[in-house]
Amino acid sequence: MRLVVILITLLYSVSGHGQEIRDTVLRQCPVFITDTVSSNNFFIEGLPVTLRVYRVRGELTVQFQQRDQYFTIFFHTKKLKNRNYIIDDGSHKRKEVEVAYSFKSGDQVSFISLSTGRLEVLFDQEKDMWNMKVSGLIRNMVERSVTYYKARADFYIR
Repeated sequence: MRLVVILITLLYSVSGHGQEIRDTVLRQCPVFITDTVSSNNFFIEGLPVTLRVYRVRGELTVQFQQRDQYFTIFFHTKKLKNRNYIIDDGSHKRKEVEVAYSFKSGDQVSFISLSTGRLEVLFDQEKDMWNMKVSGLIRNMVERSVTYYKARADFYIR
């Protein structure tokens, strides 16, 4: 009985160690969300940004946080592949991903999905890292007016 308990504890500790989640702080923000009218960038390039890579129900999620705003990429796969993904709002297919921009203002929180776009994923063998390039369009509808924002990002993850 003691051997079984030791084996279970050992296996549990090994699996727990393999699931480690870390946050990485990048000195320059690789995310750009610009207004199509005024070219105002909501993520400030000179300020640091926190990059989190984690899993939700086994599926990969990449998130950038700068102050009270977030840029999140939800993959519908467990592993990355060299391919071009289609960004689609409410997608559930393997070749598609969902991307969202959310921000907090006072007590209110807004969550806006990218309506259209592409995500290019390439593995860089020299750096031993994945290169991701996001380009898309955010459509924000408030009452009767529609505002468009361009979203783009170029970054590396391990």
